[in-house]
Amino acid sequence: MQQVKQQIPVKQSDGAVSRQYKRIKRIRARASYILFLELYGFLDQRPAIADILRKFYNILNSKYSFGSRKNAEYAEESLGWVLKDKGG
Repeated sequence: MQQVKQQIPVKQSDGAVSRQYKRIKRIRARASYILFLELYGFLDQRPAIADILRKFYNILNSKYSFGSRKNAEYAEESLGWVLKDKGG
C-alpha cells in the first residue's frame, strides 16, 4: 500500500491539533478509506479495462451487493460475456 503523509494543522492550540490528529487517524482506519486507498494504488498502475471491471465486481461481491450467491454468479457470467464481446 501507498504511504500517506500526515498533514496536521500547525497554527492551532495543542488541544485542537490533538483532536484533528485523532480525527484523521480515525478516518484512515475506516474500511472505506482503506478501500479507496487500495483502489487508488490499483488504478495508479494503469490496469486494463478488464482488470478494472473484475476489481469492481470483486468489490461489489465482497460487500454482498448482488443480494444472493445466484445473483453474484449471474453478474460474474455477465461480466465474462461483456469481456468476451469486447475482446477483454
